[in-house]
Amino acid sequence: MITRIFKLTEASAKYLGNLPKEDAILVVKSEHKVRQMFIDVLEQALYERADTKPAFDAIGDYFKGMVPDAAFGVKVDGELDALRHYVDEGLVYRPAFTTIRDYVLGKCARLCAETVHAVVGGTFVDGAEIMVCEEDQGALRVDWETSMERLRARTSAPGLYVLSSGYGHNAFGYSIRLGRRGEDLMAMTIASEEHEPVEVYVLNDKILEMPALTYEEAAVFCSVEDGSMAPAALLPMMKAGLPILFKDLANPSWMTIVSDRKPASDHAVTGYVVEEGFALINVRGTGLVGKVGVSSSIFGALARAGVNIRFISQPSSEFCITVAVTAADLPVAREALSGLYKDGQVSLDDATDIVEDVCLLSVCGNGMREVPGTSGRIYSALGAYGVNIISAAQGGDELTISFVIRNSDRAAAEEALSIL
Repeated sequence: MITRIFKLTEASAKYLGNLPKEDAILVVKSEHKVRQMFIDVLEQALYERADTKPAFDAIGDYFKGMVPDAAFGVKVDGELDALRHYVDEGLVYRPAFTTIRDYVLGKCARLCAETVHAVVGGTFVDGAEIMVCEEDQGALRVDWETSMERLRARTSAPGLYVLSSGYGHNAFGYSIRLGRRGEDLMAMTIASEEHEPVEVYVLNDKILEMPALTYEEAAVFCSVEDGSMAPAALLPMMKAGLPILFKDLANPSWMTIVSDRKPASDHAVTGYVVEEGFALINVRGTGLVGKVGVSSSIFGALARAGVNIRFISQPSSEFCITVAVTAADLPVAREALSGLYKDGQVSLDDATDIVEDVCLLSVCGNGMREVPGTSGRIYSALGAYGVNIISAAQGGDELTISFVIRNSDRAAAEEALSIL
């Protein structure tokens, strides 16, 4: 049975009628906005002891605004009232915070899938009841064999099945989040186990600008913040050698095919993506030169602080290590690095420079490794349009060249690359 993936947002909800209604497993993902609404109401109950009714009413309005059906509205109100009662009656204080958070967010995932089910029909399946997980010293492992057996038992008859995603349950029956972007990995693993192509329905996604991509190229386009798919989630389909079809939700006949090969092209560059909202951190100084483990200290400090590094560059002189982090993570990153100076892990004669209001520009193409001079043409095009490159990095696979440029240069950079 084919697997389809759909992310429910206020924008995509307007196109629910475009989703095919034939036999399939339709995996529904939730957007960050609604997950944050559930987290906020939980924190109000845990820490503020505030009246949660207004917050729950806002959540109800979010879902009912997507499906203006009276019967569906009654269903949403009933489920949210039960959840509010559970939270407000004090049961929320007994288990660990992570346990109750996963329970509440599991309900969020379920409501998102039920919203889609209310429009497309078929049979609803709660993914949290299907996915079997276990934890070992903080590490999460999904029992895919048992989970797939349970899923096939629930979807054995022909039909359309709407499946909530991102959560499973452990041996004690508690809901467990399947890790960061676990919705994507769950959906792609199901598709690979079904030995069928997967259809990913997206809206206003840059990946649709290319008719065909390799898995590696698709990973670049999916790597953007809040992208249509977590890059690591492409791996199950890549291992199985099965195609991924990214389809335009507004016009399902328009799609991008991702596979292990694509039609030959005269263009070495396949495309590019630009992300704003970053800051560049330069750790520089003679104390870095020849010192074993300094990179590990810097990256480890940022990792322990929960800072995700999106760009790394270091010249062979070892005089400077450059990383890019989101602007939201900058204060935490700055504090983590200052701790290295205090502890003596980085020499006190080193310095940290920060450049804010920058964006990441990534140019990719499988043909780049086979066409000499591609990097030169990219640099020349950006220079011709007056784009100042603050930092650059290229992987040894010659698939991607990433640049850090100022936000003010973004429009000129996109115009320059459009002619390549």
